[in-house]
Amino acid sequence: MKTKCRTLYISIIISIVFFVIFSIFFFLNKYNGNSIFEYIYNISLGLFCSSFVVFLISIAEYRVAKVQLLEKIWNESRTLNHALYDIKPLYIGIDNGLIINYINETIFYGPGKYRRKHDAYDKMYKYFYVTNKEKFKNKSKKEISKYIYSLIDDEIKSVLEKLEKSVDQYIHLNNISFNELNNLLGDVQFFTGKKESLKLYNNIYEPLRNMYNKLKSTIVYYCKCFKDNENGRPDIMLKIILKNQDVLFKVVEFDKDNCSFIDYYASFYDNMEDSLEEFRAKTIYNCKEEKIEHMPILTFCESKNKTTH
Repeated sequence: MKTKCRTLYISIIISIVFFVIFSIFFFLNKYNGNSIFEYIYNISLGLFCSSFVVFLISIAEYRVAKVQLLEKIWNESRTLNHALYDIKPLYIGIDNGLIINYINETIFYGPGKYRRKHDAYDKMYKYFYVTNKEKFKNKSKKEISKYIYSLIDDEIKSVLEKLEKSVDQYIHLNNISFNELNNLLGDVQFFTGKKESLKLYNNIYEPLRNMYNKLKSTIVYYCKCFKDNENGRPDIMLKIILKNQDVLFKVVEFDKDNCSFIDYYASFYDNMEDSLEEFRAKTIYNCKEEKIEHMPILTFCESKNKTTH
């Protein structure tokens, strides 16, 4: 890439130098006829024509190389951005603190209401009793208790399965490398100039790199520890992900048809897609931008205090 730029610059300089030499000796020979002057301006004319041909060829090669480089940067950036899109929000559906406290209490005091401490269990029991009380007509306390415990057990299993999937999604980020994009950025200033190069760095490269670094320091590292440790604490891992995942997503809540909806948008991914489309249209191809419609990646509905998804 750099070679093509330097070839273009050198051919421009050589063409200018020999054109100046040709012009000087042409006029010297015209007003002071001299075989030496004529010889020099003929030689310089030939060299100028040769370098000018190289200059024209270099322009074509330069344009092709520039587009190829920018396309590679665009594709590599999109690949990095799509890796973030593969991460889905961890959504529980009931109060996060309630689930975390219940798991914590189960780890230290065992399952069921007969453990030494069962404050979190009592709160979970009350939650599922209230949200399902219409089903308890004509049922004994024993039947109700058994049914609620099964609901709690199913909910915890579901949460732990979601947690496991989420952990695997974040750990995958460890396989992502910025080396290719770093190498490509080393050439971009030769083709676009400092202004465009800085814009690319600020609008695309730096946001992506900062997001990866942030996720690796706040979530990915702990996911790896959790996965490697057979006695990993799901309550702590759950808390870490729920606390830090908001950097990737935007939540929109609204009511419709007696239901409360929660839409999750991949806001960081969407913003980067807009920046990449601007880069594609304005910097690479000089064409009109295509409008990107951003849709929610997950939608949850809450009706009558019970969550379905």
